[in-house]
Amino acid sequence: MSSIYVPPEGYRCCNSEYAVDGETSVWVGGDFLCAHTDSNDNQKQWWAVDLQNVYDINLIHIYGRTDCCPNNLVNLDVEVIMPTCTCNRWNNLDEGNIFHCHYQASNILRTTINCPPDTRGRFVRIKRRDTEPLYICEIEIYGNPINNLLLSGLSRTDTAYACGHIGYGYVGPVIATSVADSPIQCVRMCFTNTACSSAEYDKKTKVCLLQGECENGTQSHLVQENNKDVFFIQ
Repeated sequence: MSSIYVPPEGYRCCNSEYAVDGETSVWVGGDFLCAHTDSNDNQKQWWAVDLQNVYDINLIHIYGRTDCCPNNLVNLDVEVIMPTCTCNRWNNLDEGNIFHCHYQASNILRTTINCPPDTRGRFVRIKRRDTEPLYICEIEIYGNPINNLLLSGLSRTDTAYACGHIGYGYVGPVIATSVADSPIQCVRMCFTNTACSSAEYDKKTKVCLLQGECENGTQSHLVQENNKDVFFIQ
């Protein structure tokens, strides 16, 4: 979350985990089991979750406060974010490709959001457009995992592997270009090149692009291209 409200009383309250604890009630045994940001005149409040994989997101339920504060789910955006550069680290979310699922303009206690077709990403962010606090008592996200290819036995070290984005191309620094018979061969080339951090394979032309690390100031990002697959070396 962007911030955490600290109540003056000594009850459990407010941590980001309360939005995904399976409890839709607001108060349980005297504790406030909802994620609750603080208010800051200079900051728009948000809550985000790392789904640990890339998903095709189709439905999101958000439960707000029912005991008070009818404007707790008003004036907010719901975003699904495809990260740049790497597939298993928490990036600067504003550098990712953002799919806008929803803008909630009216007061509501609970909302169900249908994302547009082909909404894909690893992070989901709920963000207010104003500087008022954000309350989320529970969020449920529904979708299907995108087939990520894990290639073992090819690693530079015992723990390295390739994590794939199927149906995506990658705009980033290219260090080598070659022809490969398969995405497996393309990834093998990347593994054997110590400067390579990702491999983009074009399934039509069989062109394999070996790419280096993202650097500050670059415009590296993923783009949806059905004929291509990208594999990041971890």
